[in-house]
Amino acid sequence: MTQMRSLLFHGPEQPPDRRFTVERVPIPDPGPGEVRIRVARVGLCGSDLHGYTGESGRRVAGMVMGHEASGWIDALGEGVSGPALGTHVTFNPALPCDGKCGHAIESRCELLEVVGVTPHIVGAFADYLVISHRRVVAIPDLNPEQGAVIEPMAVGLHAAMQLDAGAEDRILVVGGGMIGQVAAHAIRSLGAGEIVISEPHPRRREIAEAAGFATLHPSEVQAAAPFDRAMDAVAISATVGAALDAVPKGGVVCIVGLGMPQVTVPLFSIVVGERVVVGSYCYSDATFIETARRLTEGSLDPAALIGPVVSMEDFPQAFEDLATGAVSEVKVLMSTETSD
Repeated sequence: MTQMRSLLFHGPEQPPDRRFTVERVPIPDPGPGEVRIRVARVGLCGSDLHGYTGESGRRVAGMVMGHEASGWIDALGEGVSGPALGTHVTFNPALPCDGKCGHAIESRCELLEVVGVTPHIVGAFADYLVISHRRVVAIPDLNPEQGAVIEPMAVGLHAAMQLDAGAEDRILVVGGGMIGQVAAHAIRSLGAGEIVISEPHPRRREIAEAAGFATLHPSEVQAAAPFDRAMDAVAISATVGAALDAVPKGGVVCIVGLGMPQVTVPLFSIVVGERVVVGSYCYSDATFIETARRLTEGSLDPAALIGPVVSMEDFPQAFEDLATGAVSEVKVLMSTETSD
């Protein structure tokens, strides 16, 4: 077999049934220092969805998305001795410049590129993916579904660290999608106090409640305020404002969502109230590895967050169902197991 399937994005301006096509393309060979991964599962990220709808502008025509994935080592490039062929792995899709920009923290790299997000770097919506062996993390004790959600859970763990909540703090998480829910799990694992998730979709509130979190409809948040700290896992004008309104003067808001590139914020609330706004993007290499370790040991468990697993051919419909609100699952995965 010399060809593979790849899910090509044609841009948000296309009709829904033409935004993706399954293409047959040559299977890539790993170059020096690279490995080839036979993809098993890939996650549909909220940022992928916002690119699909055109809300964020962060996905463009002609690219192959996919930055949350698991699979098996299929081939080794020159100079690579491992992981061994057949090893179950995930990969860190964040590609920093190795210190050339002067930042020691990978997520703050001025030249950071991300697999399946930076348009010219082919993502994992395909049967195979080639990537540097240095970005690969072996996960022999996890299943493909668990492996595919390490990346978003690392985003949540990094955001929880940025929020820096204490044991006595009362926390509001705005948004019960994948990032909001995994951030809530991570905040709890770091020893924070009460955690409340604000989410309009009943199904997502049910999932959060089953995991032991209190939930609110967004219309109920102000009556339940104040919270010591808040995290916005959506990041549109309304949610940024809601998070700021929910904390008292001197409170902290961490924004991890990427809903819109430009938002309107209540500036006086920040300035006069001396509220602190902290951004959170991606994760460090150490946090990514730590997330894989926590899943392996069981201190972070994504099982309740994983929804349907669909084929590559059906994956475009999953995008449309989420975009229109026909479904409200936290995490939809694509499987490549039907590959011929």
